[in-house]
Amino acid sequence: MLKRERIARPYSFMLLMIMLLPFTIAAQLNTQASKALIQRILPKNATHFIVESIAAENDKDIFEVESRSGKIVLRGNNGTSVASALYHYLTEYAHCQITWNGTNLNLPASLPVVKEKVHKATPYTYRYYLNYCTFNYSMSWWDWDRWQKEIDWMALHGINMPLAITGEEYTWYVVYKEMGFSDEELKDFFSGPAYFGWFWMGNLDAWGGPLPLSWMKSHKVLQEKILQRERELGMKPVLPAFTGHVPPAFKKKYPNAKLKATNWTNGFADTYILDSEDPLFAEIGKKFLQKQTQLFGTDHLYSADTFNENEPPSDDPTFLSALSARIYEGMKQADTAATWVMQGWLFYSDRKFWKAPQIEALLKAVPGDKMLLLDLAAEIEPVWKRTNAFYDKPWIWNMLHNFGGNVNLFGRMDGIATGPADALNDKTSGKMWGIGLTMEAIEQNPVMYELMTQHTWQTEPIALDAWIPKYVLNRYAANSTDLVNAWQVLRQTVYNGKEIRDGAESIVTGRPNV
Repeated sequence: MLKRERIARPYSFMLLMIMLLPFTIAAQLNTQASKALIQRILPKNATHFIVESIAAENDKDIFEVESRSGKIVLRGNNGTSVASALYHYLTEYAHCQITWNGTNLNLPASLPVVKEKVHKATPYTYRYYLNYCTFNYSMSWWDWDRWQKEIDWMALHGINMPLAITGEEYTWYVVYKEMGFSDEELKDFFSGPAYFGWFWMGNLDAWGGPLPLSWMKSHKVLQEKILQRERELGMKPVLPAFTGHVPPAFKKKYPNAKLKATNWTNGFADTYILDSEDPLFAEIGKKFLQKQTQLFGTDHLYSADTFNENEPPSDDPTFLSALSARIYEGMKQADTAATWVMQGWLFYSDRKFWKAPQIEALLKAVPGDKMLLLDLAAEIEPVWKRTNAFYDKPWIWNMLHNFGGNVNLFGRMDGIATGPADALNDKTSGKMWGIGLTMEAIEQNPVMYELMTQHTWQTEPIALDAWIPKYVLNRYAANSTDLVNAWQVLRQTVYNGKEIRDGAESIVTGRPNV
Protein backbone atom coordinates (compact mmCIF):
# COMPACT_ATOMS: atom_id res chain seq x y z
CA MET A 1 0.00 0.00 0.00
CA LEU A 2 1.23 3.51 -0.87
CA LYS A 3 2.66 5.41 2.06
CA ARG A 4 0.68 8.66 2.35
CA GLU A 5 1.35 12.05 3.81
CA ARG A 6 -0.53 13.06 6.95
CA ILE A 7 -3.86 14.63 6.01
CA ALA A 8 -4.42 18.02 7.62
CA ARG A 9 -7.42 18.98 9.72
CA PRO A 10 -10.37 19.39 9.53
CA TYR A 11 -10.68 15.91 8.03
CA SER A 12 -12.40 13.59 10.46
CA PHE A 13 -10.75 10.45 11.78
CA MET A 14 -13.23 8.35 9.78
CA LEU A 15 -12.30 10.09 6.51
CA LEU A 16 -8.63 9.67 7.33
CA MET A 17 -9.13 5.95 7.72
CA ILE A 18 -11.02 5.78 4.41
CA MET A 19 -8.22 7.65 2.62
CA LEU A 20 -5.57 5.28 3.99
CA LEU A 21 -7.35 2.19 2.68
CA PRO A 22 -6.85 0.75 -0.79
CA PHE A 23 -9.37 2.12 -3.29
CA THR A 24 -11.14 -1.24 -3.63
CA ILE A 25 -12.04 -1.00 0.04
CA ALA A 26 -12.50 2.77 0.25
CA ALA A 27 -15.07 2.62 -2.54
CA GLN A 28 -17.31 0.22 -0.68
CA LEU A 29 -20.69 1.45 0.40
CA ASN A 30 -20.79 4.24 2.97
CA THR A 31 -24.31 3.56 4.17
CA GLN A 32 -24.63 6.77 6.16
CA ALA A 33 -23.60 8.92 3.21
CA SER A 34 -26.17 7.16 1.00
CA LYS A 35 -28.94 7.59 3.55
CA ALA A 36 -28.04 11.25 3.94
CA LEU A 37 -28.32 11.75 0.17
CA ILE A 38 -31.78 10.15 0.14
CA GLN A 39 -32.81 12.38 3.02
CA ARG A 40 -31.68 15.48 1.10
CA ILE A 41 -33.47 14.42 -2.09
CA LEU A 42 -36.66 13.03 -0.54
CA PRO A 43 -37.01 14.40 3.01
CA LYS A 44 -40.67 13.34 3.26
CA ASN A 45 -40.15 9.86 1.82
CA ALA A 46 -36.68 8.83 2.96
CA THR A 47 -38.00 6.29 5.46
CA HIS A 48 -39.57 4.31 2.61
CA PHE A 49 -36.10 3.37 1.27
CA ILE A 50 -33.67 0.76 2.56
CA VAL A 51 -29.97 0.90 1.67
CA GLU A 52 -27.97 -2.33 1.35
CA SER A 53 -24.51 -3.25 0.14
CA ILE A 54 -23.67 -5.41 -2.86
CA ALA A 55 -20.30 -6.38 -4.29
CA ALA A 56 -18.98 -4.80 -7.48
CA GLU A 57 -19.27 -6.85 -10.66
CA ASN A 58 -16.08 -7.38 -12.68
CA ASP A 59 -14.55 -4.47 -10.73
CA LYS A 60 -17.28 -2.15 -12.03
CA ASP A 61 -20.16 -0.43 -10.28
CA ILE A 62 -23.48 -2.19 -9.87
CA PHE A 63 -26.91 -1.51 -8.41
CA GLU A 64 -30.17 -3.31 -7.67
CA VAL A 65 -33.69 -2.13 -6.90
CA GLU A 66 -36.54 -4.20 -5.50
CA SER A 67 -39.58 -3.98 -3.25
CA ARG A 68 -39.68 -5.67 0.13
CA SER A 69 -42.26 -5.44 2.89
CA GLY A 70 -43.75 -2.25 1.52
CA LYS A 71 -40.41 -0.49 1.11
CA ILE A 72 -37.96 0.07 -1.74
CA VAL A 73 -34.56 -1.59 -1.36
CA LEU A 74 -31.62 0.18 -3.02
CA ARG A 75 -28.40 -1.82 -3.29
CA GLY A 76 -25.02 -0.72 -4.56
CA ASN A 77 -21.31 -1.21 -4.13
CA ASN A 78 -20.85 2.47 -3.25
CA GLY A 79 -22.83 5.64 -2.71
CA THR A 80 -22.91 6.60 -6.37
CA SER A 81 -24.37 3.21 -7.25
CA VAL A 82 -27.03 3.57 -4.56
CA ALA A 83 -27.84 7.09 -5.79
CA SER A 84 -28.12 5.72 -9.33
CA ALA A 85 -30.48 3.04 -8.03
CA LEU A 86 -32.59 5.77 -6.45
CA TYR A 87 -32.70 7.79 -9.67
CA HIS A 88 -33.56 4.69 -11.67
CA TYR A 89 -36.51 4.12 -9.36
CA LEU A 90 -37.58 7.76 -9.51
CA THR A 91 -37.45 7.96 -13.31
CA GLU A 92 -38.66 4.48 -14.27
CA TYR A 93 -41.30 3.83 -11.59
CA ALA A 94 -42.30 7.13 -9.94
CA HIS A 95 -41.90 9.16 -13.18
CA CYS A 96 -39.88 11.92 -11.56
CA GLN A 97 -36.91 13.96 -12.73
CA ILE A 98 -34.15 16.08 -11.17
CA THR A 99 -32.41 18.64 -13.39
CA TRP A 100 -30.80 22.07 -13.09
CA ASN A 101 -33.78 23.57 -14.93
CA GLY A 102 -36.73 22.22 -13.05
CA THR A 103 -37.42 19.23 -10.81
CA ASN A 104 -40.44 16.97 -10.62
CA LEU A 105 -40.54 15.07 -7.35
CA ASN A 106 -44.27 14.66 -7.00
CA LEU A 107 -44.22 11.10 -5.77
CA PRO A 108 -47.55 9.30 -5.46
CA ALA A 109 -48.90 8.80 -1.95
CA SER A 110 -48.23 5.10 -2.26
CA LEU A 111 -44.84 4.38 -3.78
CA PRO A 112 -44.97 2.19 -6.91
CA VAL A 113 -43.98 -1.43 -6.39
CA VAL A 114 -40.98 -2.92 -8.22
CA LYS A 115 -42.48 -6.23 -9.36
CA GLU A 116 -39.21 -7.81 -10.46
CA LYS A 117 -35.77 -7.06 -9.06
CA VAL A 118 -33.76 -4.65 -11.22
CA HIS A 119 -30.09 -5.49 -11.70
CA LYS A 120 -27.79 -3.04 -13.52
CA ALA A 121 -24.03 -3.09 -14.07
CA THR A 122 -22.11 -0.36 -15.83
CA PRO A 123 -19.70 -1.23 -18.66
CA TYR A 124 -17.64 1.85 -17.77
CA THR A 125 -14.95 2.09 -15.12
CA TYR A 126 -15.09 5.89 -15.22
CA ARG A 127 -17.88 8.43 -15.68
CA TYR A 128 -16.07 11.75 -15.93
CA TYR A 129 -17.51 15.18 -15.16
CA LEU A 130 -16.56 18.84 -15.63
CA ASN A 131 -14.21 21.01 -17.61
CA TYR A 132 -11.81 23.70 -16.41
CA CYS A 133 -14.16 26.24 -18.00
CA THR A 134 -17.18 24.98 -16.05
CA PHE A 135 -15.56 26.13 -12.83
CA ASN A 136 -15.69 29.70 -14.14
CA TYR A 137 -18.59 29.92 -16.56
CA SER A 138 -20.93 28.36 -14.00
CA MET A 139 -19.26 27.83 -10.62
CA SER A 140 -17.10 30.86 -9.73
CA TRP A 141 -19.28 32.01 -6.86
CA TRP A 142 -20.75 28.74 -5.58
CA ASP A 143 -20.97 28.10 -1.85
CA TRP A 144 -21.24 24.74 -0.09
CA ASP A 145 -25.03 24.56 -0.39
CA ARG A 146 -24.82 24.83 -4.18
CA TRP A 147 -21.92 22.38 -4.37
CA GLN A 148 -23.81 19.91 -2.24
CA LYS A 149 -26.71 19.95 -4.70
CA GLU A 150 -24.33 19.43 -7.61
CA ILE A 151 -22.58 16.48 -5.98
CA ASP A 152 -25.97 14.89 -5.35
CA TRP A 153 -26.83 15.46 -9.02
CA MET A 154 -23.54 13.80 -10.00
CA ALA A 155 -24.24 10.74 -7.87
CA LEU A 156 -27.83 10.40 -9.10
CA HIS A 157 -26.54 10.48 -12.68
CA GLY A 158 -23.76 7.96 -12.09
CA ILE A 159 -20.74 10.30 -12.11
CA ASN A 160 -17.76 8.81 -10.28
CA MET A 161 -14.78 10.80 -11.64
CA PRO A 162 -15.29 14.55 -11.14
CA LEU A 163 -12.63 17.13 -11.84
CA ALA A 164 -11.93 18.81 -8.47
CA ILE A 165 -9.88 22.00 -8.75
CA THR A 166 -11.60 24.29 -6.23
CA GLY A 167 -8.99 25.68 -3.85
CA GLU A 168 -6.04 24.98 -6.17
CA GLU A 169 -4.83 28.55 -5.72
CA TYR A 170 -4.39 27.96 -1.97
CA THR A 171 -2.07 25.02 -2.62
CA TRP A 172 0.00 27.15 -4.99
CA TYR A 173 0.11 29.98 -2.49
CA VAL A 174 1.52 27.69 0.21
CA VAL A 175 4.05 26.10 -2.17
CA TYR A 176 5.39 29.40 -3.44
CA LYS A 177 5.49 30.92 0.05
CA GLU A 178 7.58 27.94 1.16
CA MET A 179 9.86 28.61 -1.83
CA GLY A 180 10.46 32.14 -0.54
CA PHE A 181 8.05 34.22 -2.64
CA SER A 182 6.53 37.22 -0.88
CA ASP A 183 2.86 38.24 -1.00
CA GLU A 184 3.96 41.25 -3.04
CA GLU A 185 5.61 38.99 -5.63
CA LEU A 186 2.56 36.75 -5.82
CA LYS A 187 -0.05 39.48 -6.22
CA ASP A 188 0.82 39.68 -9.94
CA PHE A 189 0.24 35.94 -10.34
CA PHE A 190 -3.20 34.95 -9.07
CA SER A 191 -6.14 36.12 -11.15
CA GLY A 192 -9.58 37.03 -9.88
CA PRO A 193 -12.05 34.14 -9.34
CA ALA A 194 -13.96 34.73 -12.58
CA TYR A 195 -10.79 34.07 -14.60
CA PHE A 196 -9.41 30.99 -12.85
CA GLY A 197 -10.07 28.77 -15.87
CA TRP A 198 -7.54 30.67 -17.93
CA PHE A 199 -5.19 31.23 -15.00
CA TRP A 200 -5.12 27.53 -14.10
CA MET A 201 -4.32 26.63 -17.71
CA GLY A 202 -1.50 29.15 -17.98
CA ASN A 203 -3.18 31.58 -20.36
CA LEU A 204 -3.12 34.69 -18.16
CA ASP A 205 -1.91 36.09 -14.82
CA ALA A 206 -3.38 38.56 -12.33
CA TRP A 207 -6.39 39.62 -14.44
CA GLY A 208 -9.23 40.57 -12.10
CA GLY A 209 -6.89 40.35 -9.10
CA PRO A 210 -5.23 40.66 -6.71
CA LEU A 211 -6.81 37.63 -5.08
CA PRO A 212 -7.42 38.07 -1.33
CA LEU A 213 -5.83 35.52 0.98
CA SER A 214 -9.22 35.25 2.68
CA TRP A 215 -10.63 33.87 -0.59
CA MET A 216 -7.88 31.28 -0.81
CA LYS A 217 -8.46 30.11 2.75
CA SER A 218 -12.24 29.94 2.39
CA HIS A 219 -11.95 27.87 -0.79
CA LYS A 220 -9.46 25.53 0.80
CA VAL A 221 -12.20 24.75 3.34
CA LEU A 222 -14.77 24.46 0.55
CA GLN A 223 -12.54 22.00 -1.32
CA GLU A 224 -12.21 19.87 1.82
CA LYS A 225 -15.99 19.61 2.02
CA ILE A 226 -16.34 18.85 -1.70
CA LEU A 227 -13.74 16.08 -1.62
CA GLN A 228 -15.04 14.53 1.57
CA ARG A 229 -18.57 14.28 0.15
CA GLU A 230 -17.42 12.98 -3.23
CA ARG A 231 -15.25 10.31 -1.64
CA GLU A 232 -17.96 9.29 0.81
CA LEU A 233 -20.12 8.55 -2.23
CA GLY A 234 -17.40 6.42 -3.83
CA MET A 235 -16.16 8.96 -6.36
CA LYS A 236 -12.51 9.34 -7.38
CA PRO A 237 -11.86 13.08 -7.80
CA VAL A 238 -9.27 14.27 -10.33
CA LEU A 239 -6.91 16.80 -8.77
CA PRO A 240 -4.55 19.18 -10.62
CA ALA A 241 -0.83 18.71 -11.25
CA PHE A 242 1.97 21.10 -12.21
CA THR A 243 2.14 21.98 -15.90
CA GLY A 244 4.91 24.58 -15.84
CA HIS A 245 2.98 27.82 -15.28
CA VAL A 246 4.95 29.99 -12.81
CA PRO A 247 4.60 33.54 -11.40
CA PRO A 248 6.08 36.49 -13.34
CA ALA A 249 8.44 37.04 -10.38
CA PHE A 250 9.95 33.61 -11.02
CA LYS A 251 12.36 34.95 -13.65
CA LYS A 252 13.86 37.38 -11.11
CA LYS A 253 14.08 34.88 -8.25
CA TYR A 254 15.50 32.14 -10.50
CA PRO A 255 17.41 34.05 -13.22
CA ASN A 256 18.94 30.87 -14.64
CA ALA A 257 15.62 29.05 -14.95
CA LYS A 258 14.67 27.94 -18.44
CA LEU A 259 11.44 29.88 -19.04
CA LYS A 260 9.29 30.34 -22.09
CA ALA A 261 7.29 33.56 -22.36
CA THR A 262 3.99 32.77 -24.00
CA ASN A 263 1.03 34.91 -24.97
CA TRP A 264 -2.56 33.97 -25.55
CA THR A 265 -2.77 36.77 -28.19
CA ASN A 266 -5.92 38.18 -26.60
CA GLY A 267 -4.53 41.42 -25.25
CA PHE A 268 -3.08 39.99 -22.04
CA ALA A 269 0.51 40.19 -20.83
CA ASP A 270 2.91 37.29 -21.29
CA THR A 271 2.75 34.33 -18.97
CA TYR A 272 5.75 32.18 -18.14
CA ILE A 273 6.07 28.44 -18.58
CA LEU A 274 8.96 26.58 -16.96
CA ASP A 275 10.59 24.18 -19.40
CA SER A 276 10.26 20.56 -18.33
CA GLU A 277 13.98 20.11 -19.04
CA ASP A 278 14.80 22.46 -16.18
CA PRO A 279 15.49 20.53 -12.94
CA LEU A 280 13.16 22.94 -11.13
CA PHE A 281 10.20 21.52 -13.11
CA ALA A 282 10.29 18.12 -11.41
CA GLU A 283 11.14 19.71 -8.06
CA ILE A 284 8.16 22.08 -8.12
CA GLY A 285 5.84 19.40 -9.48
CA LYS A 286 6.79 17.13 -6.62
CA LYS A 287 6.38 19.91 -4.04
CA PHE A 288 2.92 20.74 -5.38
CA LEU A 289 1.59 17.18 -5.33
CA GLN A 290 3.04 16.51 -1.89
CA LYS A 291 1.49 19.66 -0.46
CA GLN A 292 -1.83 18.98 -2.21
CA THR A 293 -1.91 15.43 -0.82
CA GLN A 294 -1.15 16.77 2.64
CA LEU A 295 -4.04 19.23 2.35
CA PHE A 296 -6.61 17.23 0.43
CA GLY A 297 -5.57 13.57 0.13
CA THR A 298 -5.36 11.86 -3.25
CA ASP A 299 -7.08 9.30 -5.46
CA HIS A 300 -3.99 9.18 -7.72
CA LEU A 301 -5.68 10.90 -10.69
CA TYR A 302 -4.00 14.13 -11.79
CA SER A 303 -5.07 16.57 -14.49
CA ALA A 304 -2.29 18.19 -16.52
CA ASP A 305 -2.61 19.97 -19.87
CA THR A 306 0.77 21.48 -20.65
CA PHE A 307 -0.10 22.80 -24.11
CA ASN A 308 -3.70 23.91 -23.81
CA GLU A 309 -3.98 26.29 -26.77
CA ASN A 310 -0.20 26.85 -26.57
CA GLU A 311 2.04 25.10 -29.10
CA PRO A 312 5.23 23.31 -27.94
CA PRO A 313 8.48 24.90 -29.15
CA SER A 314 9.25 21.91 -31.39
CA ASP A 315 7.27 19.31 -33.32
CA ASP A 316 10.14 16.82 -33.20
CA PRO A 317 8.61 13.52 -31.93
CA THR A 318 11.78 12.79 -29.94
CA PHE A 319 11.45 16.13 -28.15
CA LEU A 320 7.75 15.60 -27.43
CA SER A 321 8.34 12.09 -26.16
CA ALA A 322 11.01 13.27 -23.72
CA LEU A 323 8.81 16.16 -22.61
CA SER A 324 5.88 13.85 -21.87
CA ALA A 325 8.09 11.41 -19.98
CA ARG A 326 9.45 14.21 -17.79
CA ILE A 327 5.99 15.52 -16.93
CA TYR A 328 4.85 12.07 -15.85
CA GLU A 329 8.07 11.44 -13.96
CA GLY A 330 7.39 14.60 -11.95
CA MET A 331 4.04 13.15 -10.90
CA LYS A 332 5.53 9.75 -10.16
CA GLN A 333 8.18 11.22 -7.87
CA ALA A 334 5.41 12.46 -5.60
CA ASP A 335 3.01 9.53 -6.08
CA THR A 336 4.15 6.20 -7.49
CA ALA A 337 0.50 5.32 -8.21
CA ALA A 338 -0.11 8.49 -10.24
CA THR A 339 -2.24 8.42 -13.39
CA TRP A 340 -2.01 11.42 -15.71
CA VAL A 341 -5.46 12.54 -16.91
CA MET A 342 -5.05 14.65 -20.04
CA GLN A 343 -7.62 16.48 -22.14
CA GLY A 344 -7.43 15.53 -25.80
CA TRP A 345 -8.55 19.03 -26.76
CA LEU A 346 -5.19 20.02 -28.20
CA PHE A 347 -5.43 17.24 -30.80
CA TYR A 348 -8.76 18.71 -31.91
CA SER A 349 -8.06 22.44 -31.67
CA ASP A 350 -4.52 22.41 -33.12
CA ARG A 351 -4.51 19.52 -35.57
CA LYS A 352 -2.07 21.33 -37.85
CA PHE A 353 0.61 20.78 -35.22
CA TRP A 354 -0.58 17.53 -33.66
CA LYS A 355 -0.28 15.00 -36.44
CA ALA A 356 0.07 11.24 -35.95
CA PRO A 357 3.84 11.16 -35.20
CA GLN A 358 3.55 13.95 -32.61
CA ILE A 359 0.51 12.48 -30.87
CA GLU A 360 1.97 8.98 -30.76
CA ALA A 361 5.26 10.26 -29.35
CA LEU A 362 3.54 12.27 -26.62
CA LEU A 363 1.29 9.41 -25.50
CA LYS A 364 3.59 6.43 -25.74
CA ALA A 365 6.25 8.01 -23.55
CA VAL A 366 4.03 7.45 -20.51
CA PRO A 367 4.19 3.84 -19.31
CA GLY A 368 1.28 1.42 -19.67
CA ASP A 369 -2.07 2.67 -18.44
CA LYS A 370 -0.62 5.55 -16.45
CA MET A 371 -2.17 8.08 -18.82
CA LEU A 372 -5.92 8.47 -19.32
CA LEU A 373 -7.13 10.55 -22.29
CA LEU A 374 -10.31 12.58 -22.43
CA ASP A 375 -11.74 12.63 -25.95
CA LEU A 376 -13.16 15.99 -24.99
CA ALA A 377 -15.63 16.59 -27.83
CA ALA A 378 -16.26 13.10 -29.15
CA GLU A 379 -19.79 13.98 -30.26
CA ILE A 380 -18.37 16.66 -32.60
CA GLU A 381 -15.23 14.98 -33.86
CA PRO A 382 -14.07 11.73 -32.24
CA VAL A 383 -10.30 12.05 -32.00
CA TRP A 384 -9.99 8.37 -31.10
CA LYS A 385 -10.88 7.45 -34.68
CA ARG A 386 -7.80 9.17 -36.13
CA THR A 387 -5.33 8.23 -33.38
CA ASN A 388 -5.74 4.45 -33.33
CA ALA A 389 -7.80 4.85 -30.15
CA PHE A 390 -5.11 7.02 -28.58
CA TYR A 391 -2.41 4.46 -29.34
CA ASP A 392 -3.68 1.94 -26.81
CA LYS A 393 -4.00 4.37 -23.91
CA PRO A 394 -7.21 4.24 -21.84
CA TRP A 395 -9.63 6.95 -22.91
CA ILE A 396 -13.06 8.41 -22.17
CA TRP A 397 -15.80 9.34 -24.68
CA ASN A 398 -17.12 12.80 -23.72
CA MET A 399 -19.96 15.05 -24.73
CA LEU A 400 -18.72 18.65 -24.69
CA HIS A 401 -21.97 20.19 -25.98
CA ASN A 402 -21.64 23.72 -24.55
CA PHE A 403 -19.04 26.25 -25.63
CA GLY A 404 -18.84 29.62 -23.90
CA GLY A 405 -21.82 29.26 -21.58
CA ASN A 406 -24.45 29.74 -24.28
CA VAL A 407 -27.98 29.21 -22.98
CA ASN A 408 -29.94 28.67 -26.19
CA LEU A 409 -31.60 25.39 -27.14
CA PHE A 410 -28.98 23.21 -28.78
CA GLY A 411 -27.70 19.63 -28.93
CA ARG A 412 -27.08 16.55 -31.03
CA MET A 413 -29.77 14.22 -29.77
CA ASP A 414 -29.43 11.48 -32.35
CA GLY A 415 -25.65 11.52 -32.16
CA ILE A 416 -25.63 11.33 -28.37
CA ALA A 417 -28.24 8.56 -28.39
CA THR A 418 -25.92 6.32 -30.42
CA GLY A 419 -22.36 7.65 -30.14
CA PRO A 420 -21.08 6.19 -26.84
CA ALA A 421 -22.57 2.72 -27.44
CA ASP A 422 -21.33 2.64 -31.02
CA ALA A 423 -17.80 3.41 -29.83
CA LEU A 424 -18.01 0.94 -26.96
CA ASN A 425 -19.03 -1.85 -29.34
CA ASP A 426 -16.50 -0.90 -32.03
CA LYS A 427 -13.64 -3.41 -32.18
CA THR A 428 -11.19 -0.62 -33.04
CA SER A 429 -12.01 1.59 -30.03
CA GLY A 430 -9.31 0.06 -27.86
CA LYS A 431 -9.40 0.89 -24.17
CA MET A 432 -12.57 2.93 -23.97
CA TRP A 433 -12.85 2.92 -20.19
CA GLY A 434 -15.51 5.52 -19.70
CA ILE A 435 -17.93 8.20 -20.76
CA GLY A 436 -18.22 11.76 -19.55
CA LEU A 437 -19.56 15.29 -19.67
CA THR A 438 -17.07 18.07 -20.44
CA MET A 439 -19.33 21.04 -21.14
CA GLU A 440 -17.90 24.52 -20.64
CA ALA A 441 -21.02 25.54 -18.71
CA ILE A 442 -23.99 23.84 -17.11
CA GLU A 443 -27.56 24.70 -16.07
CA GLN A 444 -28.94 24.62 -19.61
CA ASN A 445 -30.49 22.06 -22.02
CA PRO A 446 -31.22 19.42 -19.35
CA VAL A 447 -32.51 16.99 -21.98
CA MET A 448 -28.99 16.49 -23.33
CA TYR A 449 -27.58 15.58 -19.93
CA GLU A 450 -30.42 13.24 -19.03
CA LEU A 451 -29.88 11.57 -22.40
CA MET A 452 -26.09 11.28 -22.13
CA THR A 453 -26.08 9.88 -18.59
CA GLN A 454 -28.61 7.25 -19.65
CA HIS A 455 -25.63 5.45 -21.22
CA THR A 456 -24.01 4.83 -17.84
CA TRP A 457 -25.92 1.64 -17.17
CA GLN A 458 -26.30 0.19 -20.67
CA THR A 459 -24.24 -0.97 -23.64
CA GLU A 460 -26.74 -0.47 -26.45
CA PRO A 461 -27.77 2.74 -28.26
CA ILE A 462 -30.76 4.64 -26.87
CA ALA A 463 -33.94 4.35 -28.93
CA LEU A 464 -35.10 7.98 -28.96
CA ASP A 465 -38.63 7.21 -30.13
CA ALA A 466 -39.13 5.27 -26.90
CA TRP A 467 -36.97 7.51 -24.70
CA ILE A 468 -38.62 10.85 -25.54
CA PRO A 469 -42.09 9.85 -24.23
CA LYS A 470 -40.46 8.76 -20.95
CA TYR A 471 -38.62 12.05 -20.72
CA VAL A 472 -41.87 13.96 -21.34
CA LEU A 473 -43.74 11.98 -18.66
CA ASN A 474 -40.98 12.47 -16.10
CA ARG A 475 -40.58 16.17 -16.82
CA TYR A 476 -44.17 17.27 -17.11
CA ALA A 477 -45.92 14.52 -15.09
CA ALA A 478 -48.26 14.02 -18.02
CA ASN A 479 -48.77 11.52 -20.84
CA SER A 480 -49.27 13.98 -23.67
CA THR A 481 -49.13 13.16 -27.38
CA ASP A 482 -48.84 16.88 -28.13
CA LEU A 483 -45.78 17.21 -25.90
CA VAL A 484 -44.14 14.16 -27.45
CA ASN A 485 -44.81 15.55 -30.93
CA ALA A 486 -43.36 18.90 -29.87
CA TRP A 487 -40.19 17.20 -28.67
CA GLN A 488 -39.92 15.32 -31.96
CA VAL A 489 -40.01 18.71 -33.71
CA LEU A 490 -37.25 19.97 -31.38
CA ARG A 491 -35.26 16.82 -32.08
CA GLN A 492 -35.35 17.52 -35.83
CA THR A 493 -34.58 21.25 -35.49
CA VAL A 494 -32.65 22.87 -32.62
CA TYR A 495 -31.49 19.50 -31.34
CA ASN A 496 -30.35 18.01 -34.63
CA GLY A 497 -26.85 19.50 -34.28
CA LYS A 498 -25.87 18.89 -37.89
CA GLU A 499 -25.19 22.31 -39.37
CA ILE A 500 -23.34 24.12 -36.56
CA ARG A 501 -20.69 23.19 -34.02
CA ASP A 502 -22.50 24.84 -31.13
CA GLY A 503 -25.61 26.87 -30.70
CA ALA A 504 -25.43 30.54 -31.61
CA GLU A 505 -25.79 33.04 -28.79
CA SER A 506 -29.32 33.43 -27.52
CA ILE A 507 -30.92 36.69 -28.65
CA VAL A 508 -31.83 37.24 -24.99
CA THR A 509 -28.21 37.19 -23.79
CA GLY A 510 -26.16 37.82 -26.94
CA ARG A 511 -23.81 40.79 -27.16
CA PRO A 512 -24.90 43.46 -29.70
CA ASN A 513 -22.85 43.42 -32.90
CA VAL A 514 -23.49 47.04 -33.89
